Amino acid sequence: MFHPMVAGVTIPGMGLFLLMVAPFVDKNPSNKPKDRKFAIILFTMFVMMWSVLVIIGSFFRGPGFNFIMPWKDGIFFEL
Repeated sequence: MFHPMVAGVTIPGMGLFLLMVAPFVDKNPSNKPKDRKFAIILFTMFVMMWSVLVIIGSFFRGPGFNFIMPWKDGIFFEL
């Protein structure tokens, strides 16, 4: 359990700050995808990270938003 300031503001804020800084780190002027390896890898890692977090948040939670293993207690999915 994190303090609400850390979990709700600081960690997401650092993620947003890193996304804002990313275009300034990649100074490659080329528009060709084969020359933009850093930008493609950064975007791919970003999409994979958030996809994994969405899957964990959707399927690895039980009643009361408690963390559970789906193969142990079954899938509890509620919209």
